[in-house]
Amino acid sequence: MTPVLFLFTAFVADGAATISVRDGCGADASLVTAIQPSDPIRVEHGVLGESVPCYAVSLEKNGDKVRGYVSDTALPAIVEFERKRALESRVAIPEPPPAPPAEKKAQEPPPTGPPFEPWVGADIKGRRLQIGGAKVTLLMFWSAPSATARRSARNIMATEAEFRAKGLKLYGMAQPITLSKLGFYMDDMGLDYPVALDHQGLAAKYGADAGKGTTLVIDSSNHVIAVSSNPTEIRAAVTRLLSSN
Repeated sequence: MTPVLFLFTAFVADGAATISVRDGCGADASLVTAIQPSDPIRVEHGVLGESVPCYAVSLEKNGDKVRGYVSDTALPAIVEFERKRALESRVAIPEPPPAPPAEKKAQEPPPTGPPFEPWVGADIKGRRLQIGGAKVTLLMFWSAPSATARRSARNIMATEAEFRAKGLKLYGMAQPITLSKLGFYMDDMGLDYPVALDHQGLAAKYGADAGKGTTLVIDSSNHVIAVSSNPTEIRAAVTRLLSSN
């Protein structure tokens, strides 16, 4: 989702309220700066996995760009950020069809395209990756300069979070770009899954459009079950695969 830039003003009885910007979301995070509600706040993204709501923000202060985290969900900037995020993610997700009475489990969907060849390499942080062989694998091909692809790469995290406990693994393959630029985009987007550079041209091999942000849905036998940029289709394919196991 596009970060929200929101200029807001708040007043309290004894003067302007201040907001703490810290270097993390935890209770032990240190204060980075204190800001006034009238300061222009840019909400970059929400932070996943925290016990309380937490948001990455940035602003210009005294000529310097300040980055940090705030947890005040009542701030108008954060209210507007959440409103836009809800609108962008409002996708009708169909329920999987009920299994016929005589069947105990759904039939596994047929493969499409060539089988996926397990990939071994390193992500952009140098960590070893082995893609393939999981119960269900999602492989997102995306191009960092494309806003559409960035949105797809970020939105796929919702499906991963929903099915992670059932054995789903999510990886990204970005079109080649300098690591500094890619790292900037990933920090700005809040991506929390491993991403490698597609130096081997795997997007073309498997018919994925990186400019749109395209995901391969791969089963445990490394058959490619779906190739799609539609989050509803991706979730439906994952649901069918997990219900057949």
